[in-house]
Amino acid sequence: MFMGKLPHQADLIGALIEAAGANGIRAGAIQVIGALQGAKLGFYDQWSKSYRELPFAKPLEIVSGLGNISLRDGRPFVHLHLSISDEEGKVFGGHALEGCTIFAAEYAIMPLPGSAPVRVFDETTGLFLWEREQYPASGQKGLSPELERALLNP
Repeated sequence: MFMGKLPHQADLIGALIEAAGANGIRAGAIQVIGALQGAKLGFYDQWSKSYRELPFAKPLEIVSGLGNISLRDGRPFVHLHLSISDEEGKVFGGHALEGCTIFAAEYAIMPLPGSAPVRVFDETTGLFLWEREQYPASGQKGLSPELERALLNP
């Protein structure tokens, strides 16, 4: 597992991609918490097959950030969903888009063994989804030792 803080005023998605790349991670699970100076979330309109942008031009707390790392066009790609709250505690959520400016953020990335999931365009949904339904770890029947320690022996 890799943990760290992300740079002040960096773009959240860009900083997570950089952290993954710097550690050679091509597949993994991400958690992030912290605060943003502003955010841009997306809501995927299933009828028009496009993201509606939800901009927030004010300080926000990251209540929860969950996502994954896979490959798109041969490079690490971060798919992240955020729950954010404003100064009144109102919570908003959606797909994190470029334009989420970090005030302070900490992340944890758990690399996943086996083949890295690859994103390809899916005609049915209009999204870039994993090309296979399952990506098992090569030769692995149960949890990896690292994942087992993290989940079962905190």
